[in-house]
Amino acid sequence: MKRILKEINFKLLSCVFAGFLLFVLLCLSIFSALLTSKTEQLPIAKKASADSVNISSEQELDINSFINSEIELSLKSTEKGFKLEYTALPNGTEYEIYRKVDGEKDFTVIETTQKNKFTDSTVITGKIYSYKVRAVLKQKEGVITTEFSNRIKRKYVWFDKSKKMVALTFDDGPGKYTKAILKCLDKYDAHATFFVVGSEINKYKSSVKKADLIGCEIGSHTYDHCDLTGLSKKGIKNQIKKTDKRLEAIIGHKATLIRPPYGYVNSYVKQVVKKPIITWNVDTRDWATLSASKTYKAVMEEVSDGDIILMHDIHKSTKNAVLKIIPALKKKGYQIVTVPELAGYKGKKLKSGKVYTEID
Repeated sequence: MKRILKEINFKLLSCVFAGFLLFVLLCLSIFSALLTSKTEQLPIAKKASADSVNISSEQELDINSFINSEIELSLKSTEKGFKLEYTALPNGTEYEIYRKVDGEKDFTVIETTQKNKFTDSTVITGKIYSYKVRAVLKQKEGVITTEFSNRIKRKYVWFDKSKKMVALTFDDGPGKYTKAILKCLDKYDAHATFFVVGSEINKYKSSVKKADLIGCEIGSHTYDHCDLTGLSKKGIKNQIKKTDKRLEAIIGHKATLIRPPYGYVNSYVKQVVKKPIITWNVDTRDWATLSASKTYKAVMEEVSDGDIILMHDIHKSTKNAVLKIIPALKKKGYQIVTVPELAGYKGKKLKSGKVYTEID
């Protein structure tokens, strides 16, 4: 036994053993790297809950807040296309823009951007488009997304800013004659602004939807058609809030403008109302005359570029006049647009609490 031990080279044996250990460690290192790489290449989840991501409790509150955030989408028609604006989330890394052209089955992503606004310049006049948006939060462990925003479906019409424009506006509706006016507007690729009374909206849901679909603007005329100058701050806000709530249920978004009943506005109303306040500079007095010919004459004899014209879509005589006014204005070279379009094409930005009688 002593002879055998003498013949063993312990130094060599130690080197061999050390080499074996290094080999094993190297193999384990390579295997671990391959496993990590494979895991990172796995498809990321379309949506993940806070529980499925390895984050601290402090981060988890941020993640839950992100997931539960509501994104509100608004849409404006411009000469360059549809301009989308949507809620900016503090910890959102980018936004996915989804679009569907009328006739297509599914929405597709047309843009991913870090900005909270996007202009779709690929739209074509006369076609109807639907949009929705969601925010994305990119993490090392994967991707988390919010719920989708409200959906907006609208027809696109291109206007030439170098040509004359006029805004037809209608108060006190919707009513039983609104649908005929909308049909005429759609036929001539024209837009109008409807200042609706909140208490009447549910009676004419299809007209409100149609107006929004063909590119008309839906403004607020309060809920009960009351004089805002005689209300408290709470009363004014309630008139606006109740109307907005009904509009959101029907078309997915609030009124962007307001026209105080009777045109009555004071400094207090301007302060409380958080929307642009639109009055008019051409009053047809259609409600007083109830005459189609006089309403037609009031428009055609007074109209000029940048005018905001007041009418009421609850009267049959007004409807009959409008069916003649629209083609007559087109023949005279006028483009019939909404108030926001009139402002946008003329390079004006409508501001909350400010009164606009015309856009020149």
